[in-house]
Amino acid sequence: MTSALSALISIGPVALVAALVSIVIYYFKYRYAPETKQHRSVLRYALIALGVGASAYVIGAVVGVSVACSSASAGNLCGLVGVLGVGPLLAAAAFFVYAHFWAKNARRAT
Repeated sequence: MTSALSALISIGPVALVAALVSIVIYYFKYRYAPETKQHRSVLRYALIALGVGASAYVIGAVVGVSVACSSASAGNLCGLVGVLGVGPLLAAAAFFVYAHFWAKNARRAT
């Protein structure tokens, strides 16, 4: 169990950085897609992405802390699993899904 929790803590921040890079890549795919309906501003894109990511991070951190600290053998650092592991993983997934659907909507025919 501890190896899975330590793996979550080490993968979480890496996934978050990868998702932030994918947000930039997907924005450029959206921006330069042929026949886009309407170009939305980068500020709107960034603010919505930050809102989605922050919401997912909070939900993931709460769920991760409650699951990791629920066992009787949980140590005093069990909260790090939620804050550094599950929270960033859920935020990364939310970033990726949001950016993917934003870019996908740009390619739809009008």
